[in-house]
Amino acid sequence: MSSCAFIENQLCDIHLPEPLSFWPFAPGYWIVIGVVILLLCSGGWWLYKYYSQSVKNLALKELKHLRASYQNNHTRLVITLSILLRRVALVTFPRHQVAGLHGIKWLQFLDHTGNTKAFTSGSGQILGTAPYQKKPQIEDAEALFNLVETWIKQR
Repeated sequence: MSSCAFIENQLCDIHLPEPLSFWPFAPGYWIVIGVVILLLCSGGWWLYKYYSQSVKNLALKELKHLRASYQNNHTRLVITLSILLRRVALVTFPRHQVAGLHGIKWLQFLDHTGNTKAFTSGSGQILGTAPYQKKPQIEDAEALFNLVETWIKQR
């Protein structure tokens, strides 16, 4: 006979079910967690791509504006191009790697990151010295514009 027998108007205790456990999760929760992680990762990747593209696009727009407004003012042009390159480099690369560079080290950095030799031995050579001269002479401004544009597009 069972332990809970009906004896003289006494009722058996109510047996409650086991409390629900939060661990381990049910399969539906694992699917939801997986979808949330996937959405967060893809959203982060999209933001990274959008941000990097926007920096490049803004720099190329500024370069286009400089090219259109260039009027044989070599000093202003070289300083502005140098500042533009440095701004893009500071956004693209770690600050400690770029901030202290100047002169030949700066040109070597641009060559290394641009897979070229045009900054140290080509038309970009003027960017290392001209910002510090009173009246620099640029031999081929169009080649300099093209070099800077190519470097920015590689970012």
